Amino acid sequence: MTSLDTLKVNLDAKRLLELLDPVTWLRTHTGFNAWPHEVELLRDWGIRTRVVRKSRQVGITTTIAHEAVWKAFTKPRTRILIVSPSLRQSKMVMEITQQICSSNQRFSPNVVRKNSVELQTRTGSSIVATPNNPDRIRGYTADDIYLDEAAHFLNDEPVMQAIKPMLSATQGHFTVISTPFGKRGLFWDQYKMAIDRKKQDGNVKAYEFHPSTISPLITPAYLEEERRNLTELEYKQEYEAVFIEEADVYLTTEMIEGCMSSDAQLIEEGDPSKYYVMGVDFAKKQDETVLIILEVMDDRRLIVRHIATWSHMDYTEQIACIGEISQKFRIVGGEADQTGVGEAVMEDLKKVVRCVTGVTFNQNTKFELASTLRTMMEQKTLLIPNHKRLKLQLNSMGYQVSKPGHILFQPATNQHDDYFWALALAAHSSRELSPYALGHKPQTRSFRSNRYTHG
Repeated sequence: MTSLDTLKVNLDAKRLLELLDPVTWLRTHTGFNAWPHEVELLRDWGIRTRVVRKSRQVGITTTIAHEAVWKAFTKPRTRILIVSPSLRQSKMVMEITQQICSSNQRFSPNVVRKNSVELQTRTGSSIVATPNNPDRIRGYTADDIYLDEAAHFLNDEPVMQAIKPMLSATQGHFTVISTPFGKRGLFWDQYKMAIDRKKQDGNVKAYEFHPSTISPLITPAYLEEERRNLTELEYKQEYEAVFIEEADVYLTTEMIEGCMSSDAQLIEEGDPSKYYVMGVDFAKKQDETVLIILEVMDDRRLIVRHIATWSHMDYTEQIACIGEISQKFRIVGGEADQTGVGEAVMEDLKKVVRCVTGVTFNQNTKFELASTLRTMMEQKTLLIPNHKRLKLQLNSMGYQVSKPGHILFQPATNQHDDYFWALALAAHSSRELSPYALGHKPQTRSFRSNRYTHG
């Protein structure tokens, strides 16, 4: 064999290797140097069903975009569908694929069509990115389907109904990728299926790409900053890929006991030199109205100082009682649940405690209030007394992850949640305090009105 023949054989072998190995092809043609976990996923491109449980910032969305480009340019007439939770996320994936192609002079002439959601090659292959709208998905056929951030799909059942016929018709490949968001929905079902079948079926594989430290770009300083900004629950989910239980206790016994302090002694009258904030959860139906007052300590930690409750009492008398208590404490901030009590109640409450703010409970405000409370308890910046009713309600607050991916709060059976929300409102109000607020005593006065009754 001549040296020319040897060179030709070597070139053919190299070309064959590139066609069969996306890692080599991508490194040669795009400069993409995959990390070890990305190499594992890319070299498993032939597995029929891949389910990737990942944490944030580990590069998997970029990896599947590169894999899609490799397939589109090496396998003629391949149809690739990438489905994301929203149109914005779909376009972001397509931007990555188009950047890969536009940066390579060999690729650009072979692209015959491209827009914000589609790219087509001269060989008849195409990459389409679409949101998880089952009606739009049904308009395509595909050899390869990727579901990106599948745990956050809203229409998971209709999406799967639209996808299954495509995969049956083409015997195609299916890749499901997500950061966990509860033991529910499409991603959880696919992940459990992959775990259960991994020993019996070589065409199904589950991947564990977590924690985020597997990415060389993630630094300890970055993670520490994220720990400070997120609750422990959020951090574990996002950066450690932990599946949150569908229904669980929001504040653990350990967390509550860690905040209990002998310094948290309840008092009937505040120290005139101290500053206090308050939270009020007004009674609805069978609940009781709960008022909780926190002392703002010099280091901005909070300590429960006063708890008052009323049941079967009209709002007129309740506000009068709140007004009398507020005169015994130097109240500089506060929040009250105004959901369902009417504007007149809040107006009269503000007349006895001018610095109080009304909060309407909904999914978003409850999540913010509960997250603030949990963060303070995790960081032990909120001290609580050994108060049986308070501890019981804190430990009885459950949560569950809804199908759209929202955290919903629900107390355990036969338990109320008024202490929980009164404490959360008071704790949340302290975040808005400025040095100016802590240097001025608010004006308060007794108030009594007969305009309304408890309803």
